[in-house]
Amino acid sequence: MCVHTRPTDSLNRRLRFAPPQPQDEPLFINESDVAVFEAIHRHGHLPSHYLFAFRGTENFRSFQARLTQLFNGASNTGPLLTRPQEQYESFQARYQYLVYDLHKSAERLLEERGKLSEFLHRGDHFVHRLMGACVGASIELACREKGLRYIPRHEVLSRNGKAMRLPLSQFSPRKALVPDELFGIDYNGAYRFFACEWDRNTEPLTRKANDQIDFAKKLACYVEVMRNRTYKDEWGIPGMMVLIVTTNHTRAESILAQVQGLDQRIAERFALKVVPQFATPWRMPSILTDILDPWVTVAGKFDITKSAP
Repeated sequence: MCVHTRPTDSLNRRLRFAPPQPQDEPLFINESDVAVFEAIHRHGHLPSHYLFAFRGTENFRSFQARLTQLFNGASNTGPLLTRPQEQYESFQARYQYLVYDLHKSAERLLEERGKLSEFLHRGDHFVHRLMGACVGASIELACREKGLRYIPRHEVLSRNGKAMRLPLSQFSPRKALVPDELFGIDYNGAYRFFACEWDRNTEPLTRKANDQIDFAKKLACYVEVMRNRTYKDEWGIPGMMVLIVTTNHTRAESILAQVQGLDQRIAERFALKVVPQFATPWRMPSILTDILDPWVTVAGKFDITKSAP
């Protein structure tokens, strides 16, 4: 039997950033592994401690070893997970949890099981996507804790077979509105639906040039789809709130000030939360256990755990 030599450093420690080292022994995929694949497919690339919460095993160290096995792959499967290279550009890359994404082999496995959705394609910048994945996963995990059912994007969109975009009029700053995320919450038979924006404070709130992206133009797009109820025609949902996650309180106050200039009934449908870990330079967050705590709106606090009256 051929034995692969793992690359190590001068102290004979396995290199954290080494490429996959496939093993000759067969690798058998279990349902817990599939749960990990589904969580990544649902939210985007996630760090190991988030994936551990979805898998539900009782030993984190053995779970890390299993992720390494899935990353290295074997003769009968090839690699099943990847480690996005962009994570190594972080200042704390050597000391924080590893981030995993799906290899094509895992996508094929999900497809064979009927669990691969065409409505979950993501192609954002690494940190922006990681921010959305961590926030979305934290919301799903927090919903589970409170006995609420998280309704993922693909379940919302697949009912009507529509893409993750809302058409806009010719007078709008854009041709279509594409939220960063879309999900719902089932409150034991009552429902709310949320479009999400992940804001890392990397673009100005306003720009003079009409052809450049800024938050004010995005806000105008949301106002249009709310007034026209485009989300109902396209996605078949009865209502929609917009959740905005940004990285500092000053930025949140500036966004809120812009929202306050809108019609009150529309303005109250925007809610904000601050997650400072994804500012520049970013750092890996713990699971955001307080993510369902009241969000800030122009009308005060909004409790995401309660259904609409």
